Amino acid sequence: MTRAAVEKGETMEYEIKPLTPEEAEYIGGKLEEYVRSVAPSGSAAEEEEIVLKIEDGQGNIIAGCVIDLHEWGWDRMLLATLWVDARYRGQGLGSQLIYEAERIGREKGCYISCLGTMVFHARGLYEKHGYTVFTTRKDYPRGKEGYSLAKRLDRGIPDYVPQHNGAQGKYEVRRGTEEDAEIICDGLGRYSDQFAPDLHEKIRIDRKLADADGRLIAGILASVGGWDEFFVDVLWVEEPYRGQGLGSLLLREAEREGIARGAYKLFTSAGDWNAGFFEKNGYAAIGELKDVPRGHSCYEMEKPV
Repeated sequence: MTRAAVEKGETMEYEIKPLTPEEAEYIGGKLEEYVRSVAPSGSAAEEEEIVLKIEDGQGNIIAGCVIDLHEWGWDRMLLATLWVDARYRGQGLGSQLIYEAERIGREKGCYISCLGTMVFHARGLYEKHGYTVFTTRKDYPRGKEGYSLAKRLDRGIPDYVPQHNGAQGKYEVRRGTEEDAEIICDGLGRYSDQFAPDLHEKIRIDRKLADADGRLIAGILASVGGWDEFFVDVLWVEEPYRGQGLGSLLLREAEREGIARGAYKLFTSAGDWNAGFFEKNGYAAIGELKDVPRGHSCYEMEKPV
């Protein structure tokens, strides 16, 4: 498939092809390098994933969470997954995990904690712990709502103490392994499936623009998720080829394929350094995370199908 782009009155032909895994890694690395140059965190900390777990007396995991620290080199903590077995809810286990996750985040130099949740998850618990909603995704998944929340870890927000705190002193939060993380994520997945089961496996839409000699000059990493949402993870154009409309061309092609694969929502995340590009391509901010990274804002964006 070829598409034309216009540069200074000249029509140039480029071919759209699938990205190889090596090219996808290259594109991701180039974007991360660029973002670090325009929005450095000033932190030397490495990205790190930490698994926390709570076990019963027989060593079975009954609750746990997964946290990501210093993503993109920013001093941010992402509370990626939190799950409590249905038989142990209402005892304060979720709060124990949040306390420990935030303690680790502060210890590692993170000044803010972020998370995503659904209407059928634990939004109320997070709000009791001082998190506030900055994005609401309506009708996502279909007929429901999703939310993004954040909490400053550097402002002395008092810890929430649950009314029913039967777990206090009874269970210990311990570090877990990658295998433990799989158990925790599977537990949350099974719970979520009761309300919004995945319709299919994630569909990758990773594409590149190649010049007449087959050289990669632009790439996009995108996907259609199990709830039929299209999401742009990475979009990159090599510097000599910018200003020709190649990024918009590649984005439109990926969106077209995503919609053909059943996507009914188009999402992306952008910083204040590239949100304007997505706005020109029909996306609008539905949420703003201020001072992330420090001195900047990040936006969660949506485009109607």
